[in-house]
Amino acid sequence: MPTVGSGELEKSPQEENQQCSTYLFPSTQASVAASSGELSGATKVPAVPASTVASIPASIMKGHTRSASHGGVGTSVSSSNVVGRPSALKQNRGHQRAFSQGQIEDGAGATSFQRGHSRVGSKTDFILPPGHRDSENNVGAPPSATKVHGHSRQASRSESIYTLRQSGTPSLWHQFQTYVLRRKGKTEVEEPRYRTVVPNHLVPPRTPQKAHPNGKRPDNRIRTTKYTLLSFLPKNLLEQFHRVANLYFIFIVLLNWFPAINAFGKEIAMIPVLFVLGVTAIKDLFEDRRRHASDKRINNSTCRVYSGEAERYQRVLWKDVRVGDVVHLSNNELVPADVLLLRSSDPHGLCYLDTCNLDGETSLKQRCVARGFVEKQEVFHPSRFRSVVEVDTPTTKIYRFHGALVHPAGRRVPVGTENLLLRECVLKNTDFVEGIVVYAGHETKAMLNNGGPRYKRSSLERQMNLDVIWCVLILIVLCIIGAVGCKLWLSSYDATAIFIPEYHDPDYEGMLSFWTFVIILQVMIPLSLYVTLEMAKLIQVYHIHNDVDLYDPLTNKRIECRALNIPEELGQVQYIFSDKTGTLTENKMIFRRCSINGIDYNHPPPENAESLRLKPGAPMPLLVNPRMQEELGQLGSELRGHVHAQKIQEFLLLLAVCNTVVVARHPHHDMMNASGVIESVSCALDNQSNQTMPPIVTSSALSEPVLPSQSISIAGQGKPDKYSRLTESRSVTPSPPPPLAATTRGQLVPPSLSPIASSTESTPTGDSPPPPPRTIRPKLLHVPSLLLVTGSKKSPQNPQNMSHKSVTPSPGELRPIFEAESPDELALVDASYSYNCKLLKRSPRSATVSLPGEGLVEMEILRVLPFDSSRKCMSVIIVHPITKEKTVYCKGADSTILPQLKPTDDFLMQQLIFRTQQHLNAYARQGLRVLVMAKRTLSDAEYEEWERAHSEAELSVENRDRKIRDSYAKLETNLTLLGATGIEDRLQEGVPETIAALISAGIVVWVLTGDKPETAINVAYSCKLFSPQMELLKLSARSKDAAESTILFYLTEIQRDCSPPDHGATGGLAGPGLNQVGVFARATTLGESSHSSHQVMKKRALVVDGKTLTYILDRRSNLQKPFLELTRHCTSVLCCRATPLQKAYIVKVVKEVLKMRTLAIGDGANDVSMIQTADVGIGISGQEGMQAVMASDFALSRFKYLERLLLVHGHWCYDRLARMVLYFFYKNATFVFLIFWYQLYCGFTGAVMIDQMYLMLYNLLFTSLPPIAIGVYDQDVPEEILLARPHLYRQGRLGLVYQPHSFWITMADSLYQSIVIFFISEAAYHDTDVGIWEFGTTITTSCMFVMLMQVAIETRSWTVLHVLSILASISAFYVFSLVYNTVCLQCFGLPSNYWVIQQTIGSVIYWAVVILSTVLALLPRFVWRALETCLFPRDVTRAVLEKRRAARLDILRNEFSSIIPRSKEDHLV
Repeated sequence: MPTVGSGELEKSPQEENQQCSTYLFPSTQASVAASSGELSGATKVPAVPASTVASIPASIMKGHTRSASHGGVGTSVSSSNVVGRPSALKQNRGHQRAFSQGQIEDGAGATSFQRGHSRVGSKTDFILPPGHRDSENNVGAPPSATKVHGHSRQASRSESIYTLRQSGTPSLWHQFQTYVLRRKGKTEVEEPRYRTVVPNHLVPPRTPQKAHPNGKRPDNRIRTTKYTLLSFLPKNLLEQFHRVANLYFIFIVLLNWFPAINAFGKEIAMIPVLFVLGVTAIKDLFEDRRRHASDKRINNSTCRVYSGEAERYQRVLWKDVRVGDVVHLSNNELVPADVLLLRSSDPHGLCYLDTCNLDGETSLKQRCVARGFVEKQEVFHPSRFRSVVEVDTPTTKIYRFHGALVHPAGRRVPVGTENLLLRECVLKNTDFVEGIVVYAGHETKAMLNNGGPRYKRSSLERQMNLDVIWCVLILIVLCIIGAVGCKLWLSSYDATAIFIPEYHDPDYEGMLSFWTFVIILQVMIPLSLYVTLEMAKLIQVYHIHNDVDLYDPLTNKRIECRALNIPEELGQVQYIFSDKTGTLTENKMIFRRCSINGIDYNHPPPENAESLRLKPGAPMPLLVNPRMQEELGQLGSELRGHVHAQKIQEFLLLLAVCNTVVVARHPHHDMMNASGVIESVSCALDNQSNQTMPPIVTSSALSEPVLPSQSISIAGQGKPDKYSRLTESRSVTPSPPPPLAATTRGQLVPPSLSPIASSTESTPTGDSPPPPPRTIRPKLLHVPSLLLVTGSKKSPQNPQNMSHKSVTPSPGELRPIFEAESPDELALVDASYSYNCKLLKRSPRSATVSLPGEGLVEMEILRVLPFDSSRKCMSVIIVHPITKEKTVYCKGADSTILPQLKPTDDFLMQQLIFRTQQHLNAYARQGLRVLVMAKRTLSDAEYEEWERAHSEAELSVENRDRKIRDSYAKLETNLTLLGATGIEDRLQEGVPETIAALISAGIVVWVLTGDKPETAINVAYSCKLFSPQMELLKLSARSKDAAESTILFYLTEIQRDCSPPDHGATGGLAGPGLNQVGVFARATTLGESSHSSHQVMKKRALVVDGKTLTYILDRRSNLQKPFLELTRHCTSVLCCRATPLQKAYIVKVVKEVLKMRTLAIGDGANDVSMIQTADVGIGISGQEGMQAVMASDFALSRFKYLERLLLVHGHWCYDRLARMVLYFFYKNATFVFLIFWYQLYCGFTGAVMIDQMYLMLYNLLFTSLPPIAIGVYDQDVPEEILLARPHLYRQGRLGLVYQPHSFWITMADSLYQSIVIFFISEAAYHDTDVGIWEFGTTITTSCMFVMLMQVAIETRSWTVLHVLSILASISAFYVFSLVYNTVCLQCFGLPSNYWVIQQTIGSVIYWAVVILSTVLALLPRFVWRALETCLFPRDVTRAVLEKRRAARLDILRNEFSSIIPRSKEDHLV
């Protein structure tokens, strides 16, 4: 059998296995042999004889040899003596660059040498370091090799300055840290810029990994866990020691081991630290265990990999896939690794990827096989593939990939992003593909872009850390006072004092006592606060996740809490930034209106549109406009409307072909089963269209043709299973049925059920309906029977429909499967299909359309000019099959198309343009998404000239993208207007109510969208972002000066109307020139956090477009602060035509300049930057891909759940945690002050009257449960009140519970209560012989009761858990004390406390002191609470009291109403 093609695919006879008797893998230096691509033998990699390699001196293999995507630099050393391509340059000296797709090398017998820096495929000039010199040639080199000096650089697309770096090995400590932390070390050892991948089936089986050419590459196993069995303990401790508080307490433990200053038992002092570290470690272990389970599930997925030994595909686990494996993928199968595409079932070598798992965009990405493999699709077999693949080193850039296929004959074929299938993508609309793995495991782009969870700190936690610093300062002050007191006390005595056992210098003793006080007063730093805070947040997140009111039954999704450490931030949001399309809207695109030849055609939604249960993203049923269909029916007639009918037909043709819609005529199937065995099918799909299919008669007497998949499934009944295939999901997209020839007025045409993919603005997805209960193998596509159900729901008013349904449908009548790149495109294609302008087949070079009046027409597609955000339009160039006329069909935004219309003096054309503009404005006022359709006819000379210039732009090196855009723009000029469309994107359920509630809560809501201002403003009114009572301010400038003057004018008007001015300006606008639509008074100011004015204010709304944002966000314009000052006076802001980067920058500016807490919510990949920039990021998981969800802190299925998340859970989380943190500071400070007061009576010696076990367990056991009860289960307001009164959110938004002065009020309260507790006990036991431990036990008990009664005062809603936490704390104290004082005589080397608690509780003084101390200590706090509640209650307290009064009134009213009828009855009797 001759060699196929140019040697890429060769035969594999058995005799070729004997060509290489000695197998030698190329080393790192000799990798040039692999570059030459000499692959021979069915199971051999390029072999180099050992003698040949041994003859090459080591000095020859010097320097860095690197390849590029379009060429290579190296030495052609091969066993077959293939002479490489000669140099593309005349001289082999200095800096060499090869031309495109060339390579610089010398043959095996060449005697020339290469000097300097040789580069291949370079796309820019490189600047070498100054003073760099090339070394002289080594003339003594053997003639069989080429000497390579210097650095060979890979191609770069931008100018770069390279510096020469020396290699070095990392230090031992750095290597140890890298191993422990499982981090990539920062080493200066530079890895080659390219890699060589050899097909594994060419490598002999059971080759050792070290000798394998791909052995250094990682396997496909992924590990997202942080720890291993060996690294858990050291790594977890290292992470915990990053906290300053933990380091502080470790320091305290170590300090206590010094005999001169130890205050506690060495073992006892370690209990708090070990407890905190242990609890945190257990929590981290459980979190890591969950990640391990997820990794295990992914690693144990299966795919089909070609085995050279078995000579067929075999099922292999993902974790066992290696670089160099050839894999086989079926439709709807996940890609297991980054795969270079070599074969596709598509005759054009194409396949389609759903990348929503990777980048959030559900639009299908087109990929193609490598160049030269399209012609070999039918004869391709993995065993014949012997080429070597050179690829870049792994990078995080998803859409950047360069490499080359080096064939055995030496020919190099460049490969790029269009040939790469990325891991975690889903194969769509393709029966099967085959390719070679080039990146695996953690080197895939999906894993390199998986940064894992991010750590965010809430504002409450930042305030808490600041107060911890104040605690440290207070501790230092107390220690200094104690040290000075100790020195002064010792100075008043001399060495003869009998009660001083060892007299030392007072200064030295004072220094030691300072450290002693640090130990005994360590409770001042709340170590357990961090652990308790994390536990409380974890439980809060658990309750949020399990809230049934946040569960969406339609999508079967709950709220997902991805960030576990910022739930309280939900209660402090001040600004919300929201995307519009897909976030506020449903992405249910409805073709509502179109303007053709100046005539408006309305398409109202069906009457039962609200009751239709359609999947998200599916278009609504379309009501055909009878007038438009009647005028379209005049084609070919001699009537007056023939010309208008032709314009309608051309308009519909543009809708059908000017898109990137993928059309499939049948479901996708794969002839290979899951085990890798290829089996035949009894009835092929290609013959299905010729078989006679019986009609299916529905209840409405309408017959529907059986779909191909249905007939196959029926025919396969009773036959053994032959396939094991993946089920179809989103690619199951049946299009609408063909319209009937005889239609009645208002006829309902069933919709296309195809879920669609995303564009920049709208990207819906959705799972297809579940498969039918009976699944018959082979698992071919079962088109959902909803089409038949839809047909059955039609009323049988037109019995003639029966005559227009053929029993045996032709191939043209089979419904195609549509996959659109955007929901707008699918709606347009469905609309044209409804008018019998059907797109039946689509390939990269042709489109087959069934036109009304003309039948099937196959049009050649010369070029597709894709949509981009700069041009805001897309075009397609087609050739008419009969007239051979070249036409450019263009659709895009009105701001782009209308200025490019051809100037005309024709009055009728001017009238047409004017009427179309009026229709566009009317569509925009209705909130419709508008597009303008136009065309241009090209002559052959014009097209050839443009094609030549465009080819040059594509081959240009500098500013290639800009030149291509300019080339597109040159073609999209002098257009002729065809018409316009208006598509409705409906709001999600509950969006208006949610936005109104958020605005009522005082949150400033910004909507950032790419729509035109008219459309966005109308949507803003419909979603209640704007209200008719609001004053509308517009910023639409075309220069920096105009933007500045407009902003200053608005600010001046605000200041003029402000009386009195409040921090610059508040009030409304009443000046001339303002777009004033009304005035609405409100009593609450917008900037309550910084404004204290209670003036009645007007609500304002601001509209700014993208062009003006460009000037405002430019720092050189100095317009940011005036603009933000203007927005402070606006309740809502609408930004139109905003780009993704502008969205993120707006959030950043508001957060950093205004110092506001921000929340961003979006659903698409274009919202990721905004979500990550905000303090709280929320992703919508119901419609688009997963990229927004993966980048978010919380994931919701619908926007309406944001109201409950913020107003209820956010309010509760902030209030609970704020009061819990203050309570922690309070109880710790009180305990420390009690110890400090005792120093006044012991000469500041550092002695304590409280047992050391009580000191250690005070936080860990005795007072640990009540703070958790407050932080998790306390409710200051019931949820129904919070939802009914959104303004109560003000408490968290302004941070009223935990303010900077709250800490000092808490410290003052602790100081007072400690004085009461200590000195009442001192007065009770004054001049008595009470023991120190009995005195300390009384004080400890009094402190315990005061702390727990304080919890009772702070508790707002009593539950069983609150009662149990208090009772458990008291019980734990007494049970431990009784057991400890009974059993422990001399434990841990501590002083004996035997029988102290038993003796103390039997004393009347003990109980009297406890009761009196508790009452007097809590009296001020209790009185203050009572006065506050009665005289000046807070908003929250007032709302609760009003609710209770209303409830009591309802009870009295019910009782009174029941008494009155009874009295009337008695009166009648």
